[in-house]
Amino acid sequence: MYNLAQRLKAYIETHPFDVGDSNNETVLDQLYQAYAESRESDPPEIQAGFAELENFLETLPLDDNNAVFNLCCRLCTFYEYKAFLDGLQYGAHLMSELLRTETE
Repeated sequence: MYNLAQRLKAYIETHPFDVGDSNNETVLDQLYQAYAESRESDPPEIQAGFAELENFLETLPLDDNNAVFNLCCRLCTFYEYKAFLDGLQYGAHLMSELLRTETE
């Protein structure tokens, strides 16, 4: 395990993170952006939820409709981003635990 950590550290030192033209400051941010852009469309459950939301929003004036819809979308995006990062962290911890039990 120590050898793997040394090799990873050497790789990181010789291959610095380049954000390019992106606004992303971290590798995790860049991974999330690639994930978010790679999905073709929302699953049926989310599409149905937005249709239901639209039914409620139809009764509001346009400015209020837009404000509520945009807030909802921002909250969904923040939650999706948090879930993505949490999933990566859980995966990393799982790999650590599996490797630890393998060497014991």
